[in-house]
Amino acid sequence: MSRKEAPETIGLALSGGGSRAIAFHLGCLRALHDLGVLEKVGVISTVSGGSVVGALYATHQGSFEQFEKKTRDFLRAGLVGPSVKKAFTSLEGLNAFICSLLLLGVNIFLMMFAVVVRGISWVLPGLRLQALGAVRAPLRRYASRTTILRRVLDDDVFGGRKFRDLPKDGPLFIANAADLRTGSAFYFSNRDSGSWRLGRVCDDNLKVSHGVAASAAYPLLLPALDETLAFEKRDGTRREERVTLTDGGVYDNLGLAPLWPDRDPSVSLNAQKIDTIICCRAGYGLRFDSPNQFMLARMASAFTTIHDRAQNFATKRLFDLRAAGQLKAFAMPYLGMKDQAGLCDEEGFVSREDVFGYPTDFSAMPDVWIEKLSKRGEQLTHRLVKEHLPHLLAKDELAC
Repeated sequence: MSRKEAPETIGLALSGGGSRAIAFHLGCLRALHDLGVLEKVGVISTVSGGSVVGALYATHQGSFEQFEKKTRDFLRAGLVGPSVKKAFTSLEGLNAFICSLLLLGVNIFLMMFAVVVRGISWVLPGLRLQALGAVRAPLRRYASRTTILRRVLDDDVFGGRKFRDLPKDGPLFIANAADLRTGSAFYFSNRDSGSWRLGRVCDDNLKVSHGVAASAAYPLLLPALDETLAFEKRDGTRREERVTLTDGGVYDNLGLAPLWPDRDPSVSLNAQKIDTIICCRAGYGLRFDSPNQFMLARMASAFTTIHDRAQNFATKRLFDLRAAGQLKAFAMPYLGMKDQAGLCDEEGFVSREDVFGYPTDFSAMPDVWIEKLSKRGEQLTHRLVKEHLPHLLAKDELAC
């Protein structure tokens, strides 16, 4: 969609959270559209589920009502069913199966080889064979459940569109992924794709489905995208690097990293001065889970704890940047935020308890949940933008 020129640069962040995030963000976008703010947004930074709805918006050429209908239809269908169907009806599924068998065989061989090498090194320490025990599989995971997901997004959702095809007069769109090899953010955008560690991706034919699939590849369920890409460094040199790209929430689940106003354009990709940030957060907030007695449950809880801490730190940084004068203002519509006094009394208000407990996945979503989650996003965004960002609104909107 196109955007209007604004006296300041507004950054919009759409967090991760699977289909729950898509529905919640749909309501946030509806409110911003109604308030006349959405068309002024200069940068949209997205993660995981936020990348799906953000890309749907960025690639859409019609009215907002048409975009909303398309998003609701997507939520009703989900990604799980179409991905299973694609796995059994396309070569992508066969390739993923063959690749899994190859990797299993190669890794079993290498594990046995490593055991033999360590045994010989223990008996004959002078042979210095330890390095051979660290050999890893030379075969990359060229096909997987994630490439099947990418195929579904490309065929059924984004119609083969490339990042270069996004409207020139639209906002800068950034889908956030994470590169597990370098431990850094990896950005897909209609300006520059890549990372500060590796440089800019030379390929101008990257598809929107590619970036969204990488951004949404939740590591507990989906393998990382394992591929070799050509990069251009800032000194003009080019080289190929292997990357393993996973869910952007591993690095920054709020999608705020590309929007920090103090980023250095000589180091970071897609850096520009952001004056105001609207961060839509689709998480549930404070947790009080059952005790964990087994390894998998403990690891999941540990992952979530680190995840929550990083998001809380990023939220605090918003306050710090505003206090330091580096950020003019910000608003954070938050699915799990405590309902304000008086707000609960409004007719048709959707409370925190009404939307609590929806899982983080991409399964088909019932209409009742689409309505509840999107309505809460809309209500919170209306309230918080009017309260914290009145300078973005026309006088008639402030009076409402």
